[in-house]
Amino acid sequence: MTKNLGNALHTPAQVQQVSVLGKVAPALFPLVVAALGYMIGRQFFGI
Repeated sequence: MTKNLGNALHTPAQVQQVSVLGKVAPALFPLVVAALGYMIGRQFFGI
């Protein structure tokens, strides 16, 4: 069925609401990884 019969209902795409946490989380991820690495390094290697 490659023919467009023109009977499909047109529904506009809904705008998704992105929370503030969803915007900030990717930026904070490297900071969290570095903090965990520091804490683990201090615990196990005495840095």
